[in-house]
Amino acid sequence: MEAVYSRALLLALLPVALDASRCLSWVESKSSTTARPQTLTINSRAICAMVGGSEQAASCSSEGTCSLQPDPVDVGLVEFEGCKNGNGVEALSRVAEVDEGCGVRWRFLTYDVWPIGSVIVAGKTEDDHNFGICRCPKTDNDVDYHIGRLYLSGPKMGGCECHVEETEVFLIGEYEYLQADEGKGHLFEDVQSNSNAEVKLDDKQIYQTIANLIGKHMHETDRKIHKEITGYEVEELTKELLTQSAEFLRKVLSHERYIPHPTLNIKGLHLLRCVLAERVADARRREKGYHKHPDYETFMRDGILVKNFTQLGEQDIKDIMTMVSGMEYSELPPLRWVDRPVKHMADDAQYEMHVDTFHAAYKIWIYQNATTAEMGPLNFVRGSHRNSPGKLAWLYRVTVPPAKHVLREPSIRLNEDETKLGFKPREIMTTPPMTFVIADTSGFHARGYAEPGTIRNAMRIEGPYDGGLPRKNPFI
Repeated sequence: MEAVYSRALLLALLPVALDASRCLSWVESKSSTTARPQTLTINSRAICAMVGGSEQAASCSSEGTCSLQPDPVDVGLVEFEGCKNGNGVEALSRVAEVDEGCGVRWRFLTYDVWPIGSVIVAGKTEDDHNFGICRCPKTDNDVDYHIGRLYLSGPKMGGCECHVEETEVFLIGEYEYLQADEGKGHLFEDVQSNSNAEVKLDDKQIYQTIANLIGKHMHETDRKIHKEITGYEVEELTKELLTQSAEFLRKVLSHERYIPHPTLNIKGLHLLRCVLAERVADARRREKGYHKHPDYETFMRDGILVKNFTQLGEQDIKDIMTMVSGMEYSELPPLRWVDRPVKHMADDAQYEMHVDTFHAAYKIWIYQNATTAEMGPLNFVRGSHRNSPGKLAWLYRVTVPPAKHVLREPSIRLNEDETKLGFKPREIMTTPPMTFVIADTSGFHARGYAEPGTIRNAMRIEGPYDGGLPRKNPFI
């Protein structure tokens, strides 16, 4: 019986795999002429796996199904029966294929945008760092794009590395990466930036947990506002919600930014998740005594703190981090700061005012030099991290089905003037040298506009947390 190679999932970033990774398989191929419709291509050439100096091996089951080893350490393009990139060529062994239940696309990435959604894990580098697939832009002398590795961990994380005519090109912005969706435009969620994204509850516990959370944390005022906006009582929403499958309810209690449903979102499911997440975060802070911090009231009012970095010791910074997030000290990332320059580009999607997610998320910047309006600093709407009636009414308008734009981009873009939602106008966060800024990016924020080519420098926390704190499960 002829051996059939399995379409096994690729490596995961964490013990729990990114859902998007199921969209790509490495399938045995020895010929450049055997490409199939599901073969992933660039410039009409199949993307292939490179394994460096490792020997090929296969472990086969008694049924004749085999899984290929080792995992790819790089990617290339098929050329004359070989797999080639600017770093070399090796014998062709495997090509990339896309699962028929997925959609894939090349998504352009600007500077300092992390985590990125729906990234496919393609392999692991020789120094043990996960990577996805990216492509570097064409230059004036190029006919084709150059294939590359998108680093998903390690010191190069967030960068696209291509080999162009034996020269290594490393980009931290202005490249495209391979992104997957569930075939209906609904992006998968990235779990790497979420420290406990899984909901580890059995079926009985999940129903009880949801009922308990709603009963404990949805205040009478919350319930009244919910009815005024949606026309439905929270009890009506809860009753239908608890008829859903345990698997669906695990999604409801997850970090996933938007849960599509034809009737539950009409009854205000997204609003319920927003308010519950806020109330749980408030309770965590108070239970741990963080409301006694001298900056607590300011942060709760504004959603942003601006401090003189030279007057902050390491313990001061950790105290601020725990206060805003409700985390324990042991959950904080190491305070290792890295340069993260932003190069401004025309039509950057980050210029659009938006929320990162439905629950609190915390980003940190240290500006070593003075920032002016001409440099395009952070724009922030103070107080918009709270789920006010105006914000909730807007969220309801944009998340009622079909909400195609939210499915495509769950970091929801603000399509109205923030002052019409009851907030003060956005503030351009110009700062003196050595300024520390921490902000809750569930509030309205954007990258300030600057002339294309302008460079703005900032220090960010090293790690997969978008230059900020890990995103905990907002409910559990």
